[in-house]
Amino acid sequence: MAVMFQATDVEEMLALMGQWGITELQLTVADASLSVVRAPAPTTESIPLPTCTANDIALLSDIDDDPVTITAPVVGVFHPAKRGFPAGSPQVGDQVQAGQLVGTIELMHVPTDLISPVSGLIEGILIDNGAGVEYGQSLIAIRPFEEVSEDEAGMLPPPAR
Repeated sequence: MAVMFQATDVEEMLALMGQWGITELQLTVADASLSVVRAPAPTTESIPLPTCTANDIALLSDIDDDPVTITAPVVGVFHPAKRGFPAGSPQVGDQVQAGQLVGTIELMHVPTDLISPVSGLIEGILIDNGAGVEYGQSLIAIRPFEEVSEDEAGMLPPPAR
């Protein structure tokens, strides 16, 4: 039985590739094979700058570290975390702890957790809820809290006896 790809199938795959930003696809069904490579769509839109309150700016001005960017470990659809944030999802200026869930990327109903690698303040959310993401795409920028030594934190071990 020979399997053939119909024109409508190919058109639907091309539309999905454009919607998800996928640039390369290789599909094999039985004895039929299809390979499509598209040039990435030029991006002319700019990323909106995050809005900060005066309090956020004061908190951020004390920190000299560059922001840490959480990138997409897989292709899929981005969803921000629904718990652990005052507004119900991460917002610019919210505090996060290292190891805290900040969102997920869903592909075929299988979520991949996005975990904050540092403790700090969210400086920017670079993608909308429900938007398709590509591998390695920047999603969330976090400005790390300043590291303090054990002495500064008052965490000295008890004196030896």
